[in-house]
Amino acid sequence: MKIMKYKSYLLFISLLAIMFACEPYEDYLIDTIGYRAVYFPNIEHIEKFGRSPISGEGLEFKIGAYIGGVKENSNDEEVTFEIDETLLDGTTYTLLPNDYYTLGSPNKITIPKGEFLGLLDVKFDSLMIANDELLKELHYAIPMRMVSTSADSILKGQDEIIIPVKLMNTYEGNFYQVGSVKEFFTVSKVLDTAYVYGDPGDLTSDVSIRELSSIMMDTVRINGVANRIGDNYSMKLKVNTEDNSVTIIADPSSDFQVEENGFSLWDPVKRKFTLKYKYTVGDKDFEVEETLTFRNRIRDGINEWRWKGFPGN
Repeated sequence: MKIMKYKSYLLFISLLAIMFACEPYEDYLIDTIGYRAVYFPNIEHIEKFGRSPISGEGLEFKIGAYIGGVKENSNDEEVTFEIDETLLDGTTYTLLPNDYYTLGSPNKITIPKGEFLGLLDVKFDSLMIANDELLKELHYAIPMRMVSTSADSILKGQDEIIIPVKLMNTYEGNFYQVGSVKEFFTVSKVLDTAYVYGDPGDLTSDVSIRELSSIMMDTVRINGVANRIGDNYSMKLKVNTEDNSVTIIADPSSDFQVEENGFSLWDPVKRKFTLKYKYTVGDKDFEVEETLTFRNRIRDGINEWRWKGFPGN
């Protein structure tokens, strides 16, 4: 009995050390004299930031289970789980409708031989979630509880997890802005002035950054119009996935009501918008041509930068 308590104590101390990692899934090798326990990793991080399926990038994410206590995992180990709605009692979350997604397995996560992490696919149905605006925020959640395992035990305290879910689209993020504006007198159509903003030779500064936030699967809102930024300036971009053409849409809350002024395009390889639009203020018409080039985005609390091997670059 004393030996078992000693093993359990060593397991507990070793696992405490891994609870503070910043990545959603990192590899942990835990030597606790061969006593094997399974658990959900980084519960606090996931429950704080949630997980985000991204339209245009597969609409899926993975849920992981770890095994600790051994230097080598010599067997396939199975973890049986259940979706337990009672875990949401006392939270602000609502159970994610089960017809919104499909699990790779209805109730099992397999940790393969030679590995310490098993992953469960969570894939979303684009038709079912397309018009649910509650997915723009962390409103829904998947609550999971481990119920059994082929390993020695389930680690108490890390056997339950609430996974909030928020939909993002592939166009969301912070973008470098470079553009030009021409000002015409509305009545005479005479050019008054022209100017540029942003630096096409330097896409590393923070001077001209625009934030694009997901509205739904194919549309984003920009926190600015031309070189104006702030709460009173915004517009929307809707991408046609068939040919990557972009429809520019006025935002009723913006002081400047934009209109299309030519062909606009999204380049999914370079991750860049090329936009042409116009608006009128007072006795002047403004014509804008600009590019928005992806810099980074925050996904599930992780900063993803294009300059560090971001997909598509």
